[in-house]
Amino acid sequence: MRKLSILLAFAVLSLVSTTTFAQEAKEEVKEVVQDKVEIQISELPEAVTKTLGEQYAEYNAEKAYKSVLDEKEVYYVKLVKDGEYNVVLIDAEGNVIQKEEEPEQ
Repeated sequence: MRKLSILLAFAVLSLVSTTTFAQEAKEEVKEVVQDKVEIQISELPEAVTKTLGEQYAEYNAEKAYKSVLDEKEVYYVKLVKDGEYNVVLIDAEGNVIQKEEEPEQ
């Protein structure tokens, strides 16, 4: 019986610590998202514009956001082509960091 009580206490403590960690991770993600500032497409650096023209010429840039990631200036650009949306994360030097497809909107 004592082993069962100890096991139950351990399970409860594990659950509480996991929940706390998950909440902290969600708060960190929200902070990153809140740091994005919408900018005009014309305000994108030349290197970013060049990358978009070379790698995403068939897409139209709909929105752009400026942010900081790992102490580097980065740009989120929302692209659209035939109802298909993509978000591309590009650093100030024009390097694509990440590309995500979004569901049709």
